[in-house]
Amino acid sequence: MHSLKSRLATWVFLPMLLCSAIDLVVTYRSADRVATEVQRQLLKGSARIIAEQMAADGGAGNGAPPAAFELFADENQDRVFYAVRRADGRLIDGDAALTPPPSPGRDEQESYFKSRVRGEPVRVVAYGQDLRDGGHITVEVAQTMGGHAALRKRLFLMTAREHLILLALVLVALVVALRWTLGPLMRFSERVARRQPGSLEQLDAEEVPRELLPVIGALNGYVVRLDQTLSSYERFVASTAHHLRTSFAILTSQLNYGMRNEHVTPEQKTLLAAMQNTTVQGTKVINQLLILASIEQGRQHAAPEQAPPSTVLSETVTSVIEELAPLAQRHDVELGLDASDDGLVLSVPAHLLREITFNLIDNAIKHMDGPGSVSVRVQRAGDCALLRIVDTGPGIAPAHLDRVFERFYRADHGKPNSFGLGLSIVKEICDSLRGEIRMGAGEQGKGLQVDVRLPLALVEPPQACERY
Repeated sequence: MHSLKSRLATWVFLPMLLCSAIDLVVTYRSADRVATEVQRQLLKGSARIIAEQMAADGGAGNGAPPAAFELFADENQDRVFYAVRRADGRLIDGDAALTPPPSPGRDEQESYFKSRVRGEPVRVVAYGQDLRDGGHITVEVAQTMGGHAALRKRLFLMTAREHLILLALVLVALVVALRWTLGPLMRFSERVARRQPGSLEQLDAEEVPRELLPVIGALNGYVVRLDQTLSSYERFVASTAHHLRTSFAILTSQLNYGMRNEHVTPEQKTLLAAMQNTTVQGTKVINQLLILASIEQGRQHAAPEQAPPSTVLSETVTSVIEELAPLAQRHDVELGLDASDDGLVLSVPAHLLREITFNLIDNAIKHMDGPGSVSVRVQRAGDCALLRIVDTGPGIAPAHLDRVFERFYRADHGKPNSFGLGLSIVKEICDSLRGEIRMGAGEQGKGLQVDVRLPLALVEPPQACERY
């Protein structure tokens, strides 16, 4: 019972079902009493007709009048027996198989009892009648129980059918009531699910049922505590990273000074160059961690009242290509730009857009096994801008596509200078900017194609780019 709907339905519907079951038992007994009373009245009416006829005939056994048995005419075809006896028990008329009553009936008084006639169960009425000559007779009329059982069944099924209809109506009303009652809870859960990942904004308690206020208060209290904890952690990470970056900068300067020293041997210069390369890679990792921390901090402490900055996509892409041109030349990679829509403006900070473009083009160049090409295309796609980067390199195996955006995940362990942070940074930035990124094989199944969609600044308010 982990569902509120199940609990409410159980505590509302099951008691009513139990009450209905108890009521059906009572109804069955009431139907049996009604059927018994109807049968008794029929037996009494038939016995009275026979007794009045016998009294008119002076007690002579001239047979029972037909009207006495017309009362029992129905589709059940019950068998009816009668017997007329004097006060001493001598049979005057009727069926001798009918059991005599325990005691002679008094004048115009009836008594009922059950018996059996030729193996069949019957209900019997014994009706007393005084004769004009001072004599006394007792008239017995018996009927088999088929009509009684049929009437009892009809009465019971009529009530049971009404109960079933009532239970069905209650069940439908309960479903509607549960949906209506739990509607605010479902809308509240949808509102929470639509929140930006990593957001630490407090929940709005307006227009919610009073029953949800304790939950919202507890969540807001937890958000405040979590925000304080993460802020302390972020300050620690940022402070540590800044100190490390400063230390690495000093170390790089010392290495550069050492390499310029004329007394350093070639072997020492080689060692210093390796140390310098490692320092540069460490600085790059620190810078990437700082970028991730700034993205998370900006997402958790967003300021919607501030107008978002505007950045021209083609200008940022051109600047990045110019910066990476020497690297492409060293790797014998041809860089190309196709900016069919060179005036696309995005509501994106320039440094974040540069980080996306730089990481993707840099990855494409460095993961090229040999000479090749990297083409960059900028175009409009509905209300979004499309940045497409296609290379002729080895691409990424389908088994790795679902994990390449994880932090520190490397699809190619043969690249010693790759730390698995570049694509995760791109994914984090795209999510924070309500954009989308997709990777797949390039043209004719060769190389790698990366599509990034980001909302245009002309769309007010900016909408998340459609998933594809």
